Amino acid sequence: MPVTLTMLSDWHIGSGAGTPGRVQAGVQRDMDGLPYVPASTFAGVWRDACESVVFALDGGCQEDWHAWLEFLFGSQPSQETRRGVPLMRIGAPRPAALVVDSLHFPSSVRRALRDKPSLVAAAVFLKPGVKVDAGSGRAEDGTLRYEEMARGGTALTGQVQVSTEADLDEEQLYCAAALLDASARLLEGVGHRRRRGAGRCRLMVGSLPANWQWLRQHRVPPAVPSVTEGTAPRGLPTPAADRDQARWEVADLRMLLRRPVIAHQRKVGNEVRSLDYVPGRLMLPAVLRSLSSPGAAMAARAGDLVITDATVEVDGGAGEPAPLALVREKNDPVVRQFNLMTEAVPEGVQTVPFDNEFLGPYRPGAPLSAVTCETAEYTHNVISDLEQRPVRDIGGLFTYQAIAAGTVLRAQVRVRSGILEPGWQKRLTGRWRLGMARRGGYGLTEVTAGELPVPAPRPLPSARGQLRVRLLSDVLVNDERLRPSTSPAHLAAELGRALGVTLRPADEEVAERPVRVSERRRSDSWHSKWGLPRASMLGMRGGSCLTCDVVDGVVTAEAVSRVELSGIGLRRAEGYGQVRIADALLEAAFGERGGAGCGTDRGSKDDLDDTAPAPIGAGETGTEESGDCDGTLLVLEDAAWRTWIQHACETLASSAAGRAQAIGSGYEEVPQAQLGTLRMLAGQVRAPEEPRTMAWLRGLDRLQGVSSERRGPWPKKTVDHLRRMLTDSDEVWACLGLPKEQSRLLTHPDRADGMKKRLWAHAVRTLLDDCLTAHTRAAETGEGV
Repeated sequence: MPVTLTMLSDWHIGSGAGTPGRVQAGVQRDMDGLPYVPASTFAGVWRDACESVVFALDGGCQEDWHAWLEFLFGSQPSQETRRGVPLMRIGAPRPAALVVDSLHFPSSVRRALRDKPSLVAAAVFLKPGVKVDAGSGRAEDGTLRYEEMARGGTALTGQVQVSTEADLDEEQLYCAAALLDASARLLEGVGHRRRRGAGRCRLMVGSLPANWQWLRQHRVPPAVPSVTEGTAPRGLPTPAADRDQARWEVADLRMLLRRPVIAHQRKVGNEVRSLDYVPGRLMLPAVLRSLSSPGAAMAARAGDLVITDATVEVDGGAGEPAPLALVREKNDPVVRQFNLMTEAVPEGVQTVPFDNEFLGPYRPGAPLSAVTCETAEYTHNVISDLEQRPVRDIGGLFTYQAIAAGTVLRAQVRVRSGILEPGWQKRLTGRWRLGMARRGGYGLTEVTAGELPVPAPRPLPSARGQLRVRLLSDVLVNDERLRPSTSPAHLAAELGRALGVTLRPADEEVAERPVRVSERRRSDSWHSKWGLPRASMLGMRGGSCLTCDVVDGVVTAEAVSRVELSGIGLRRAEGYGQVRIADALLEAAFGERGGAGCGTDRGSKDDLDDTAPAPIGAGETGTEESGDCDGTLLVLEDAAWRTWIQHACETLASSAAGRAQAIGSGYEEVPQAQLGTLRMLAGQVRAPEEPRTMAWLRGLDRLQGVSSERRGPWPKKTVDHLRRMLTDSDEVWACLGLPKEQSRLLTHPDRADGMKKRLWAHAVRTLLDDCLTAHTRAAETGEGV
């Protein structure tokens, strides 16, 4: 359902940060640099309005209508506990059925503002404030502050949707729609200081099947849909004898992040940190929903469906975690790099690893493409219903680190042939919600899937009785007692079983160079339906490199290709277990040759303005209603012009030559009293050739050549210049230098005439007032005269 939030006054939704020495509180901005309303803020104020509706319908009690509030917006156990009300709920807290997206400027506005930094900056302005002493009634010393405010008069758009998991009949759908419509009409403010005039707004929800009038005809609501419980999985069938020889079908996924994605790594204090890739375990539910096939879920459990981690795009493909054996010189990271498994680092050279970087395909003799995945941080808070401010007991202030919106990730989904019907790859195309806070505006991802042919087995290097292996993802293996293990011996044994040979780790004591460069990593995840943490998973980290001796058997190219497609170890359907066997990169020796292109390059990013933000939900399609955006553009253009006018006037007023250009040559000969009259007249100008203005100019004409103690002469060239300034609609713009600045202050050239006419009086008043004020100050101080 499309929603439009029209801001009737200036508003502020804080980012939790400012600019030292300039701004104490900044507003949240999206990747276009424009202010927006986060989904969590929007859902919170909408819930408050809905609470007022259900409170009235229930007669001040928590009864049947309150159950619908929890169905739509979810339960709040932490808030209820602080109210001192005993919880009557049995089971886990109920998740919200209403999925809310963040509200942004319409896509047509964002496209119009592309390459217009002056107009983007005009969406926000600085508002000063002080703290007033309660006793004296004056401003306290040292309390001057500046806060950023987003301009009112703009319209923000987005999408909301009742989750497809909630199976509603017609009566239940009408009830939900009526509550949403009634609460939308009660929503009057959003953001900081909304009870003091800021953030006044009006919310419009489209495509509702019923409005608030439905509530007048139904005093008792229908039953709330029950929470769906998952069914117990069936037992796995006996694997076929030729299962390992079956071919694979591969889907290549290109994932454009429409909203930031939080791939939970760990929590540090009040900050939730994210991985710089999306693990396959976060994509598995979306993949199974998109395929909607019982065979797909069974294949995932049996190891016949594999999902790789989604990593940043490098050279048109999925980036691979940089091998830990690859290092580069600290002081010259671009030119010199070394492979610890094949070459020694010269004495006295300090090296650093390729931390958190992803590499493109290795081509002998060509520089490596190394990029990092861009992340961003977003600050939120939990507002207490009692204190109406953030309270630590219920969450307080916290920060999310997330993969930045606009980032392009690549991944693969592999399925053994014959399990799914032909063309299954196309069903993966759509909109997914991934990661944490999916119902709070995060995780919206646009997925484009295509069929990828399976590469032919590549020739292996000459047999030396050894294999060098690089882990492309974390690998989970067990020891003999089925305990999680990070021992190279257990990993080599698991890899040997998959290849049909016997492997053991190479002996580190007899080798001239390191035979293993590895690290272990612990992964912690959360089961959202259970409301409990999952068991921690301990494995060898992706990027680890090790060398294995072939004790018995022959490693064939076909076996290597099969294992690289299927992976090794546990939880391969969740992204674990991807390996690269006999990796050419681990055999390379770089020496003094040119190394990686640049370790600080960012991954591929797409322009999110080309298409409108998508509706919410996996596999759903739709477009944003464009609407009439002229009002929003007019507000931004008007603000940008006024800012430019102020800056241009101050520039002219700062010098005697500039003041003469604005007022007219020879104005210094005019007494201050006469200039004061001009200043008063300029403050009353509304349009060219006003009767009051013309009468004053005719009076100056009569005074030409007259001199007395009371009235000094007005030079003719000054009078002629003022006549042009006050009667010609183009003179002030030429004086300010508008022609060369006009293109960056407008979204379309056709809007120039209207803007000039609308702001002509403001430009004349500002120019004359600033120049006359500066002249008076200069005359008093003797500076610049």
